[in-house]
Amino acid sequence: MTSSTKKGTQLAIGYALISALLYAFYPPLAKLLIHSVPVAILSSLLYLGTGLGTTLIYPVVHHASHTSNGLKRTDIPALVAVIGFNIVASILMNLALKLSDAGTVSLLGNFEIVATSVLALLFFHEHISRGLGLGIAVITIASLLLSSTGVTHFSLSIGAILAIVATACWGLENNLTRVLSDRDPLQVVIVKGMGVGIGSLIVSLFLRESWPAVGTIIAALVLGFFAYGISIVFYILSQRYIGAAKTSAYYAVSPFLAVILSFFLLGERPTALFGVALVLMIVGTVLVTKE
Repeated sequence: MTSSTKKGTQLAIGYALISALLYAFYPPLAKLLIHSVPVAILSSLLYLGTGLGTTLIYPVVHHASHTSNGLKRTDIPALVAVIGFNIVASILMNLALKLSDAGTVSLLGNFEIVATSVLALLFFHEHISRGLGLGIAVITIASLLLSSTGVTHFSLSIGAILAIVATACWGLENNLTRVLSDRDPLQVVIVKGMGVGIGSLIVSLFLRESWPAVGTIIAALVLGFFAYGISIVFYILSQRYIGAAKTSAYYAVSPFLAVILSFFLLGERPTALFGVALVLMIVGTVLVTKE
């Protein structure tokens, strides 16, 4: 490996980790905002921040990412489906944050791996290797533990269940995004951001949600811009140098970074059950990313 290649690889790893860190701020900061922002409006602001922000930086990042295959009219059905599932998933995830600890919801984000893989097996007949299957099983067990409110008296946490349903929606969306995989990812982010933002706004009107103060609105837009928009930009730049698989492996640290941030920013304290689930999530994530 030449020095320039090594430098490029190290830079790409840095991009992936920055992407993971930026997204890790979403659960704890959204948990703070959810006390003053209704769930659908929060979803709308986060995604509008993504769409509007990415539009502003598109000329620079588009040039850097060397992508020229733009969206086409034939992509509209796939985009509509992706936007629809994202509206449902984002609203449910915000509601889960309102009802549960940010650390728990962060770890349950790993269930998206399970949902994506199982749906790919069912609908696209993708092969699941022994290592991947074991990782999926371990993550599923950890998710069940996180969904429980206790050991001696087993009952389900509504917030945790909503988070799992949200990640299942994202898993389905990941499989639908296959048909858009060769398109300009920044254009996909912009269209998805604006579509989910406007769609969630329509939902908020039906729910008759009340708008928060201007300062809170700006805070939510900025969070969406960085945690979703800029995070995706760094993810794309990382893929350019080290590919999708390795970028995903480094990005897999995001839920665990979110847990740490939740402890520091929100003062959340883990239970013994959470500790067991955390260890299992780490083992399961390592097994999956190795595959």
